[in-house]
Amino acid sequence: MESLKKQKIRKLSEDDLKRVKKFTTDAFSKIGSENYRQKLVYNLLNIVKANNQREFFWTLLRALNSQKADIKAKELVKELRNVYPVTSGDFEKLAYSVIMGIMSAKSE
Repeated sequence: MESLKKQKIRKLSEDDLKRVKKFTTDAFSKIGSENYRQKLVYNLLNIVKANNQREFFWTLLRALNSQKADIKAKELVKELRNVYPVTSGDFEKLAYSVIMGIMSAKSE
């Protein structure tokens, strides 16, 4: 917890959110079926409603772990690492960018 407080929290820009959405769409085009992604979105929406950042990122990274060798999944994780930690208000924006990216993913 001490190290989390020492990390610099910065404000997310519109470009940050667009990049996260794009990387999420690219990564999730290879992850699971349409039904799997719908269930994941439902779970993530409930987590955002509870404003639980830790569970949101844990659930998201668990889904990405199935494709840990995929370059697009790695790019998304790298981008998330660049924007984390986020304020409570920015968390909601970031979470909805991720969710919109998952929803717009098409299976390859």
